[in-house]
Amino acid sequence: MSVPLVILGFLREREYHGYELKKEIQRQMGNWTDIKFGSIYHALKKLVERGSVKIVGEERQSGRPDRTIYRITPKGREEFLKLIRNLVKRYQRIYLEFDVGLYFASYLPVPELQDLLATRLREIREERNMLEGVKKLPAHLKLPHISELIVDHSIFHLEAELKWMEMCLQRLQKEDLYSPPKYNQK
Repeated sequence: MSVPLVILGFLREREYHGYELKKEIQRQMGNWTDIKFGSIYHALKKLVERGSVKIVGEERQSGRPDRTIYRITPKGREEFLKLIRNLVKRYQRIYLEFDVGLYFASYLPVPELQDLLATRLREIREERNMLEGVKKLPAHLKLPHISELIVDHSIFHLEAELKWMEMCLQRLQKEDLYSPPKYNQK
């Protein structure tokens, strides 16, 4: 996830302090990104050091820590466009930690592995259903059309994952996936 791109994108719209930025990212992108609160502050610090973002003031509220307000700079606008171009043009192969776990899952009893995969299958279905629900929000809660398109992208990935998981479970019931194949040797 390109946290700097997200931060620069939101700062193009207006000035933010860190907590407010996190809330807006969560509101607009929370269904399809996973940006941790601490990573926002870390990225803001780096962006300030690079001159892509500058501190323009502090907001003081009684009983609360000061809030630093950030603004994008002309250099940050250039960096923003460069980041977009780099992300949009290149294919990013996805490597899943799950695959490493599945590779070594032969150390688990088959019934336990089947239960774990069935649980994962249920969770994927729940996630897909949740995202389908996001698309049915009332008009006053809807986000830009691009967000709906991105949610569809996630749904398509989940649909593929569901089909693949079902295939895994079926094959696990029918064959020993962890033995090397036997070749005809003459």
